[in-house]
Amino acid sequence: MSASRGILMPGRWHAHSMRTLVAHTTFGSGRRTISLKSLFTPSPPSDMVHGSSGKKQRILVKPNDLFHPLSKSPVKEMREKGALIQQHGCCTTCVKETTAAGKPATREPKFECPDCGYPTHCSEPHWKQDTTHKEELCGHLREANEDEHDLRSGRTLREFEFPSAQLPEIVVNLSSWDSYLYTRSFTNINSNRAMRHVSKVLTYPVTIGSVLHQYSPFVLSNGLTPEGLKSMTALRTTIKEHDLARSEKELAMQQMPLRVFVLGARAEAMLPPHLYLQLAYLLPNSPVHVYFVGPECIPAADEARSTIVVSSRLVLKYHKSYFHDAIWNFAPFDPYTDVFFMFSPGIGHPRARPGWQPTVEKLLETKCAVFATGFHERDMQADVRALREDFSDKMDWLLEPRENPFASLKRDFGIRNLREWAISNWGIYGFRGKRYEVQRQE
Repeated sequence: MSASRGILMPGRWHAHSMRTLVAHTTFGSGRRTISLKSLFTPSPPSDMVHGSSGKKQRILVKPNDLFHPLSKSPVKEMREKGALIQQHGCCTTCVKETTAAGKPATREPKFECPDCGYPTHCSEPHWKQDTTHKEELCGHLREANEDEHDLRSGRTLREFEFPSAQLPEIVVNLSSWDSYLYTRSFTNINSNRAMRHVSKVLTYPVTIGSVLHQYSPFVLSNGLTPEGLKSMTALRTTIKEHDLARSEKELAMQQMPLRVFVLGARAEAMLPPHLYLQLAYLLPNSPVHVYFVGPECIPAADEARSTIVVSSRLVLKYHKSYFHDAIWNFAPFDPYTDVFFMFSPGIGHPRARPGWQPTVEKLLETKCAVFATGFHERDMQADVRALREDFSDKMDWLLEPRENPFASLKRDFGIRNLREWAISNWGIYGFRGKRYEVQRQE
């Protein structure tokens, strides 16, 4: 199932960087007011600053000096990343040439671009010849260079101090990242770089929440089909019952949890469990059980348990197996309480397609809503095309393929080829097994 990610490796490569990010992060739990004091307070003159705990922290990279060539970076992980690209990457100019045997040339990229700091070409002449790199890629690579150094700089990452539960009288706006962060009182996000950092980790829980929420951006006028409206009405009926159960004891005794299945889970299963509280805050009265299912599904590094109770209304469960093999652990299924998500599954990738087919077969049998994402338009369209070719007579479309307003704002680049990039959850689409038997008549 993971062949498509094996090429770009956004999930695997950034698993370490994600753990590093969390190690330098302090999460808040209370509601905060906006303070402008930090904007005008000068930084300490030395490379030691006081962290939120009162202890001194060593600053590896200063905020006004984030750009460094990877080979000369003060951060060990960045130097190792540069060496990895030099070892496994290729010069994009050489690829356009051919060897005497008629095969593409693959010289190692030993020359670091002075503008983005990444090893991109085998030599300076080849770097100068590559106008495509300068026009289309260099700026994004420099942005990634500075973002990665910022995450590992040693500073206190205050943008990761997230708000707690929303007050009942305040409505969340889910039309975009800006409106969501504003109405949810993320007061510490004051730059585009901070937005990229936060969206990288929140894209998973917020994408789930944006689909299920009563004020979802996905409506009939924005991609939702009539069949999709039926499925979402069923799920939101259950969510409404959870809201009513607050004041009615009989309903409270009968309520069933909302089950969210994340299939082929990888990086999304390695997020710190409390990040999924942002999903629970979007559905404040609903008990939510999130099931991470997949052969690469493992919880966060410091968790060895298969079940993590994050709060009284949020439980995370991990099943390291294929869904079609473990389906009887979860049956029976109910379209009113169960929904499936697949984050960049790569269904259309030639090596992954056979592995996904038995899973999709079982998914269609459940008659529950299924939502999937892609990391760019070409990836999403390949998955959609594979579904249409293999299951067109067995499925209904719930959400037409389109850009996801809660995609990550950060680009991830492939180690083997820097021109291959991915944006987590760039696009989204939805489908479901047909509710009615269809017989063709000649």
